[in-house]
Amino acid sequence: MPNRTPSEHVGPLPDTSGPDAAGDVRRIRQLERALAETLRELEQREQLWQMQLKIACRVHRSLLPRPVRHERIDIDTRYLPVDGIGGDYCQVVFSDAGTCYVTICDVTGHGIGASLLATRVSSEVRRMILEARQPVAIVRDLNTFVFESFADTELQLSFFVARFDLDTGRLTYSGAGHPAPLLIRRNAALVEALDSPNMLIGVAENCLRDEPERSVEVAPGDRILFYSDGVTETLNADGKILGLQRLSAVLADAPPGSVFDLAEAVLEQVHLYRAGPPLDDMTLIVANYKG
Repeated sequence: MPNRTPSEHVGPLPDTSGPDAAGDVRRIRQLERALAETLRELEQREQLWQMQLKIACRVHRSLLPRPVRHERIDIDTRYLPVDGIGGDYCQVVFSDAGTCYVTICDVTGHGIGASLLATRVSSEVRRMILEARQPVAIVRDLNTFVFESFADTELQLSFFVARFDLDTGRLTYSGAGHPAPLLIRRNAALVEALDSPNMLIGVAENCLRDEPERSVEVAPGDRILFYSDGVTETLNADGKILGLQRLSAVLADAPPGSVFDLAEAVLEQVHLYRAGPPLDDMTLIVANYKG
């Protein structure tokens, strides 16, 4: 290729002073104005979305029960969502002076869709509780409701309901694919898992299996931990989950104190075990039967 001096050119230089160039400048400025307007609209939509998300979070949290200090039973609740709004929900309802229901639910997925279903489930379950239904009837009817109303959403949920008879100390329960709550006996030497064999809610027309409802006697000073799988599936630096066995050990080793202290102790141990940010919503309910 022949060498050229800086003053030499190949072909004519573009004309930047003619009418075509002026038209190009106008079109560029029009595009810039349109882009700026589009960015403003996107920013306004983002602000509106954030406001709607904030309202949804507040509505969801308003459904969560406050700590219960009752002459027969104390109950504490902790809820830690991953995305500000999640699919976990729980409630504590006294159907009468001597009967207390505790329910916990975990909808598959996160975000507004899961939260809306959790909210709808909360309303449906509360109605059943106030009708004083047995736990197995609540599980059965909730499954029918979700399967018939939300089958096309591909959303399912795990669920657990416990009914405390505060006069007799009998705890009757039924679950549906939910992690087994843990019964911590008064001396903390024994931790029992309250297993329930039923299927996830919303997967099949009938979720009940053999022995769909069970019961156990609780004594004054016994405590029960209900939790979502975000607790037991917490990962450490080696990628190992916390698991049921380690959680049971945490409960057995927890210092004596109220249920409100126990909830904090469990969350602290989960935090120490975890490597990195949490990957799933976490819900804890701790109940202490006082007799």
